[in-house]
Amino acid sequence: MPFYLRSIFKYVRSFKFLLAFVLFFVLTSKATLSAQSISLFDAVQSACNNYPLLKQIEAQCNQFKAHIRTVVNNNRLPALKIMEEGTLGTSNSLPGGYFSMGIVPSASGSIRPAEKTALASGNIAVSYLDWQFYTFGYYKAQNNEATAQFNTQLAAYEAEKYLLTGNVVQLYLDLLKKYKLWTIEKENVHRIEAITLAIKANVNSGLKAGVDSATANAVFANAKVAMLQAENDFVNDRLSFITLSGNAFSSFIPDTSLLLQGKFQSLLKNINQDSLAQTNPLLLLPQSQLSLQLAEQKSISKKYLPHFALEGAGWFRGTSISNSDVYSSNLANAMLYSRYNYLMGLTISYNLTDIIHRKNEMAEQHYKIKAQEENLAYNQLMLQTMLAQARNNFNLNKNMLLELPFALQSGQDAYIQQMALYQSGLNTLIDVTNALFELKQEQTKLLLAQVDYLKTLFLLAGYTNNLNGFLENCKN
Repeated sequence: MPFYLRSIFKYVRSFKFLLAFVLFFVLTSKATLSAQSISLFDAVQSACNNYPLLKQIEAQCNQFKAHIRTVVNNNRLPALKIMEEGTLGTSNSLPGGYFSMGIVPSASGSIRPAEKTALASGNIAVSYLDWQFYTFGYYKAQNNEATAQFNTQLAAYEAEKYLLTGNVVQLYLDLLKKYKLWTIEKENVHRIEAITLAIKANVNSGLKAGVDSATANAVFANAKVAMLQAENDFVNDRLSFITLSGNAFSSFIPDTSLLLQGKFQSLLKNINQDSLAQTNPLLLLPQSQLSLQLAEQKSISKKYLPHFALEGAGWFRGTSISNSDVYSSNLANAMLYSRYNYLMGLTISYNLTDIIHRKNEMAEQHYKIKAQEENLAYNQLMLQTMLAQARNNFNLNKNMLLELPFALQSGQDAYIQQMALYQSGLNTLIDVTNALFELKQEQTKLLLAQVDYLKTLFLLAGYTNNLNGFLENCKN
């Protein structure tokens, strides 16, 4: 075969190989692009709406709210009891008092010299009112304590939501990192493919030794393996993230626009880096727990004070025994009421030994309050420390992002130059692969710095109570 025909054939064969690779790369990219891009804002919203533990705490909040509305507020209502009772038995009584102990039945009537075993029937209808209308503020203290319990549960909900949001953001940004690492590996495969084609052309034309072709094939195979591993890491983490977000997304890719410089500037707006927000959910929880202990202390101080009550009772009674102590043979006569009584009174009750109980409970409550005060101080100190660390890491990443783009540009220029020199026969394949490796390293360093920058921005937003604004700027 003539030389020029062989050259044309080799060129066509190389072109077909290149075309096949380009087609593979395009199809892979198209499949990736066909997946829906989900913003960080939507991911957080989905997780907060579907996370089981958050739903449980929300239900407990509703439970405490219902408790205040239906139980505590009704404690002020008087107790009004009505009863109808029919009896059948003997009626013998003796002088002298006794404690009923709750199980000794009452036997009322005249005292006879001997026991009588004849049956007598009876009937009584009673209405009884007990209203503690003044308790020196105990009802109000109970209401305040129940409200503090509700506020504590609500603070626990907000704290759990805050922590869940932090986990989602961290996982989402890690997922974004792995997606971009996969992209970097695909770009690396594309570059190595171009190098491989150039080497094959030089080897076939006799300009390069055959060992370069074998080396390039090995490098190309390793690059494809790295790309597959990066894809597998991304897909596995995406499956875990889908589960965390409540299976709201079947397949998605993270929003890569978060890595743009313009997005960095918009996310940085209104973030005060210098002061810790006292309304941070991780501070509001111990604050509400302290408020609950103070409310319980107030309730204890009121519980042992005297209680004023209005008592009232009225009752009808019938019996088969006449007022001359004659037992009627017709026991049904007891169904007719023959006597009516009523009784009213204003009472004040106070247990003198409650002084000891109150003293003991107040002493115990004092230490509970002290423990919550120390817990609040500890949480504040830890958040202040974490804010300082986040601010320090933010400054580091910001300075790195000023330098790394120049390093990446230098890596790209070095790769292009080494490739040109190799094609001209002025260097070796080792020089090209070293430049290729350095370029991928610079791409990876820049990506990691960008993701770390976003993570520290999120931490600063959370510590300074700008989390909602941060997430709003993360919409598509």
